[in-house]
Amino acid sequence: MTGHRHHPRSSATTRRRVPEGYQHLRPKPRLFRQAIAALLAFAIPAFGVVYFVTIPLGSWLPVLVAQALVSALFLLATWSFFRVGIWVHSDGIVERGFFGLVTRIGSERIGSTVLVHAFYGGDADTVPQFFVRDHEGRQVVRMRGQFWSPESIAAVRDTLGVPTSEQVEGMSTRDISLRYPGLLYWFERRPVLALSGLGLALLCGGAIAYFALSALAVQPTLAS
Repeated sequence: MTGHRHHPRSSATTRRRVPEGYQHLRPKPRLFRQAIAALLAFAIPAFGVVYFVTIPLGSWLPVLVAQALVSALFLLATWSFFRVGIWVHSDGIVERGFFGLVTRIGSERIGSTVLVHAFYGGDADTVPQFFVRDHEGRQVVRMRGQFWSPESIAAVRDTLGVPTSEQVEGMSTRDISLRYPGLLYWFERRPVLALSGLGLALLCGGAIAYFALSALAVQPTLAS
């Protein structure tokens, strides 16, 4: 058996448009409905309470600005969500991510696919994780079962027509990392380090916000 010819990374190109004739796949629509429900469940009572407190004091304008900012961010996130997609063809696969980056992976660069069923967060149920790999075994496209339906995953696997490895039994992220090096992101391989970094970032952000409010003489009112 002859080895695979090395394919340069230039076969992964970034484009504004996706090619014609590719099958278009979208994330699960229920994710958007869940996001709307979660936002309304949080924003309506939170802003309602703040308005109730600030309107009699005449200090409601910053709250209105904050509400407008949250609404604008949500509209931007909505627009980004509906632009997310995967296009697949026997010639390759195209992915447009949440931030609008469009990346095309040519079929000559795709070596195999892997489908695993992973445990997350101590749950007893597993979540499908589908990886498209290059000839060196590195991830080039990933489809998480939280966002993509089994039908979409199957469409990509069948259309690409490359060798597929499927692990029916549930696997932890550690098992996946050991069995398939190069598939998981660094923060999945080192969760403790990632959580520590996130906690430190939140602590620094809270401290900056506190000192900024102090500089503006916006002190919280403490009940005596």
